[in-house]
Amino acid sequence: MNAPATVKPDEITTFLGDIPAEEYERRAKLRSFRNAASALIARTPSDTARYLAWEVIEWSTPNLYAPAPLEWLDQLNLLAKRLLVTAMQAEELHALMTEAARHE
Repeated sequence: MNAPATVKPDEITTFLGDIPAEEYERRAKLRSFRNAASALIARTPSDTARYLAWEVIEWSTPNLYAPAPLEWLDQLNLLAKRLLVTAMQAEELHALMTEAARHE
């Protein structure tokens, strides 16, 4: 006989209780974007990339645990993804400009 599956509680379920799987997936994705932004802030030499990553955190954190319709969570995830991609592009440009300045 198979043992019943148990879900390890995390901060999403701690703060929001039992939520539908679709909502949990969107919130977990938003949490991942926030965590990626935190990692980028810690390692990037680019002020612009750091600023954009902070914007991801500023949008994600208060909305991660607040009641919100799925459409709003989808829009937040899209914004976070776009900001992170832009931050990574800014980081690449910073590296290129730094390298070019060394060769002048």
